[in-house]
Amino acid sequence: MDNWFLRISRLLSSPGLSSNNLTSACVVAPDRLYDELELEHKAMQAGSKELPATQAITPDGNERAIMNYFEQRMAVINKIANDGLSRRNTSIADTHLEDERAEITNQTNHIKLEIESLMSREFRELQTLRRERDELEDEFRQFRRANKLDRIPHYPDSQLLNFAIILLFWLVESAGNGYFFAEGSELGLLGGVAQAVIIAAINIATAFFIIGTIVRYKNHVSWWKRLCTYIGLLIYGGAAVAFNLLVAHYRDLFAVNPASAGNQALQQFKENPLTLADFNSWMLFCMGLLFSVFALIDGYKRDDPYPGYGKLHRRLRELFDNYEEQRDDVIEQIETIRRDFLGRLERMKQAVAMKHTRLVHLVEEKQAFIAEYQHGIANFITCANALIHRYRDINRAHRRTPPPDYFQSDWEPKRTFILRGAHDDIELVNAQQELFRNFPAYCQHRANEIEQLYVLFFDKLRQMDPNFRHTRTKQAEE
Repeated sequence: MDNWFLRISRLLSSPGLSSNNLTSACVVAPDRLYDELELEHKAMQAGSKELPATQAITPDGNERAIMNYFEQRMAVINKIANDGLSRRNTSIADTHLEDERAEITNQTNHIKLEIESLMSREFRELQTLRRERDELEDEFRQFRRANKLDRIPHYPDSQLLNFAIILLFWLVESAGNGYFFAEGSELGLLGGVAQAVIIAAINIATAFFIIGTIVRYKNHVSWWKRLCTYIGLLIYGGAAVAFNLLVAHYRDLFAVNPASAGNQALQQFKENPLTLADFNSWMLFCMGLLFSVFALIDGYKRDDPYPGYGKLHRRLRELFDNYEEQRDDVIEQIETIRRDFLGRLERMKQAVAMKHTRLVHLVEEKQAFIAEYQHGIANFITCANALIHRYRDINRAHRRTPPPDYFQSDWEPKRTFILRGAHDDIELVNAQQELFRNFPAYCQHRANEIEQLYVLFFDKLRQMDPNFRHTRTKQAEE
C-alpha cells in the first residue's frame, strides 16, 4: 500500500499538475495511469481474496486511492480556474470606456479654460497695441495734414549703410589728416593720426548728426523754420570754413614748432585767416571742407527729407508690426491648442476601438476558459469511473462470491468544487457596446465645443480689427 501512495504522490507532483496552465493541468492519460498504479494486479489480488466483501457498502482502499487521486486533480484545476477567473474578471472590470469619456470631459474643460484664459489675456494686450497704433495713426494723419504732405515717407530701410559711409569718411579723413600732421610729430605718422582722429571726429560728427538733421527743416511747411534753417546753414558754412582754416593754420605751425602751435595758430588765424604757408595746409583745408559736405549729405539722406516724418512713420510701422506679430502669435497658440486637442481625440478614438476589441476578446476568452475547466472536471470524472469499472471488472472476474452492490454505481466526487466569478458578462458587454457606438458622437460633441470657441475667437478678432482676414493653413485644418 505504501508503494501505491508513493505512485499517487509522484503523479500529483508532475509538471503538468503543478503548472498554472489549465490546459496542461487537465491532461490525463488513463492507460499510463492504469499501468503506473498496477490496477490489474491489485484487482486480481483483491478478487482472489474475495475483497471487497459482498456486504461492503463503501469502496475498498484501491478504489479510494483512485478517487482521491482524481479529487486532488480536480482541486488543482479548480484552484487554477479560480485564480485565472480572478485575473480575467479584474482585466474585464478594468477594460471599460467610462474612463475615456471622463478623460475627454476633463480634457475638454481644461482646453476650454485654457483658450478662454488665453483669449482674455491676449485680447487685452492686443487691444492695448491696437489703441496705441490707432492713436499714432491719427497722429500721423494729423502730421501729414498739418505739414501738407501727400506722399509716403522715403528713407532707407536701414541706416547701417549711412553709418558705414560716415565711418569710412572719418577713417579716410583721419588717415589724410594724420599724413599731413606727421611732418611735425615726434612719433611720425602714428602721432599725426592720433591728433587727426579727434579733428576728423569733430568735423564729420557735427556735419552728420547735427547739421544733417537741421538741414531737413529747409523743407518744412513753416516759412520761418525754413528761414532759420538757411541762416543756420550760412552760420555752419562759415563755422566749417573757419574751423578747417584754423586746423590748416595749426598744421602750418605744427610742422615748425609743435609745442606752441596751438596759441600761434589762433593768433595767426585772427590776423591773416586766408594766409597759409604750405600747400599741404591748403590741401588739409579743402579735404576737411569736402568731407564735411559729404558727411552733411550722408546725414541728410539717412532719413526722410521732411523733418520728423520718417521717424513718425517708423514708429507707426513698428506698432503695426508689433500688433500683427502679437496677433499672429495668439492665432498660432489657439490653432496649436485646437490641433493638439483634435489629435488627442482621434488617438483616443483609436484607443477606445482597441480597448473595445480587447474587452470582447477577454469575455470570449473567459467563457472558453470556463468551458475548458468544466470539460476538464467532466473528463476527470469519466476517466476515474473508467479506471474504477476496469478495476471492478477484473476484480469480479477473479472472485467466486458476488461483488458488492455498489460495483453497479458510478463514482461521484464527494467534494464540491466552487467556481467563483464564472458569471455571465453579457450585460457589461452590451453596456460597453453602447458606449462604443456612442463614443464617436460624444467625441464630435466635445470637438464642437472647442470649435465654437475657435470660431468665437476669430469673431472677436474681426470685431476688434474689421480688416483682418484669416486664411487657415493646411496644418491648421489637420
